[in-house]
Amino acid sequence: MKKMTYFIIVITFLTGSVWASDTVDLVVLHINDTHGKLSPYNLGGHNIGGIGRLSTLVKQVRAENPGRVLLLHAGDIFSRGEPVVIYTGGYVNLLAFEKMGFDAITPGNGEFYFGIENLKRQTSRVSTPFVHANVTYKHHDGSIFPPYLIKEVQGVKVGILGLGLIRPWHQSSQMLRLHDAVETAKQYMPELRSEVDFLIALTHIGVKNDSLLAAAVPELDLIVGGDTHTRLNTPSRIARVNGNGSVSIVQARHYYQFLGRVDVLLQKAARGYRVMGLNGKLLPLHEQIARDSEVESLIDKYARPLDEVICRTERDLPNARDGRSALGDLVGEAVLHQTRADVAILERNGDTYGVSIGDIFLNDIYRLRQYRPPVMLTRLSRDQIQAVLEARMYLTAGCSFERGDKTIVNLKIGAKPDSAGTYLVAMERQVAFRHFLRDTASDSVVFDFTGQRVDTALERYLRDVKVIR
Repeated sequence: MKKMTYFIIVITFLTGSVWASDTVDLVVLHINDTHGKLSPYNLGGHNIGGIGRLSTLVKQVRAENPGRVLLLHAGDIFSRGEPVVIYTGGYVNLLAFEKMGFDAITPGNGEFYFGIENLKRQTSRVSTPFVHANVTYKHHDGSIFPPYLIKEVQGVKVGILGLGLIRPWHQSSQMLRLHDAVETAKQYMPELRSEVDFLIALTHIGVKNDSLLAAAVPELDLIVGGDTHTRLNTPSRIARVNGNGSVSIVQARHYYQFLGRVDVLLQKAARGYRVMGLNGKLLPLHEQIARDSEVESLIDKYARPLDEVICRTERDLPNARDGRSALGDLVGEAVLHQTRADVAILERNGDTYGVSIGDIFLNDIYRLRQYRPPVMLTRLSRDQIQAVLEARMYLTAGCSFERGDKTIVNLKIGAKPDSAGTYLVAMERQVAFRHFLRDTASDSVVFDFTGQRVDTALERYLRDVKVIR
């Protein structure tokens, strides 16, 4: 009996050795919806987050798992960011991500808010791969980015398919076409699944749509998601219809609160590798994690110009969400002055802060306007201007009116109309899209780009006036 026991132990040990040599441990690190929030911040009495802490933790995991780590971002990098993010058009984020060695990024809807031209320009300046399969140009079916990439890690071929969204109400939908994420993924399975051992969908479509994707496309192994800012402490698992295991879904909340980690065990098979196990968790970016000074120095370098004083105000400039405010009047006057328009019609939601008496820094400009909105010019009749102002509450300059329940009355425009009875109107691009450019019936209204944005117009205006009294 003792001999038999000894024999079994030996065989088990030897089998374990063979098993170990035929397996690969893959680590997938992921993050999403960081929204340009580069600096640490306080939450619940604790100082958390920050891109410096993220870099430190990534380096630590890589050191513990040399050559076995993939680092992924599931989108929304730029929008609602800190002033340095707005000022650089998101370039500073991408530089930091390049330095950290991200393996793939799928752009979120927020990346399109700065304009498709900006997104293409900034991503072309870094080596980090972007993947996006289901958004194409409207006037030709060309892709904005490659739909997927294949990366080899320790002999394992990993496919990463990008899927995302654009908002139909946003101006980006004028140029771009959104294709169904599930149907797009299905289309790529014949060419992609047979080429890889492990298949990831890197998505920015929300956790509910991720579940639909997992159920409809069982060829996937893992979905790394974003958009809904969901905290999944452990992977959500959607059983495959054929009963052969499940597709796992992960998401890591937002704003650099967590770094997601997925550990995958793969075993050598007759052809390639097969998944033997998958587990995931969230790693908190807490205050005990040191901040990577190299990455933070890079951010500081690009933020330094924002310390310039460009104007001085001798009175407070408060902001109001509803109704007129001193700050809103200043922004409207700046656009009016820089474009030489008769009327300015701008979004209200950009000015989230007021400005206190004293120096006005360049930093303040990019704190006030967070979406880099382009300014366009057109000619509209008095009735057309009134229709726009009745449809929504806007920040205006060059005109006055009283608002009723559903109409405005006593509209007065300071300038005189031209011979055709029209006025030169400066509009944010999103306002123009909402009322005219989205509807083909409005083709008679022609817009010209001014080459300016609201933030740049405000900066130039303040540099000219020097002092606000």
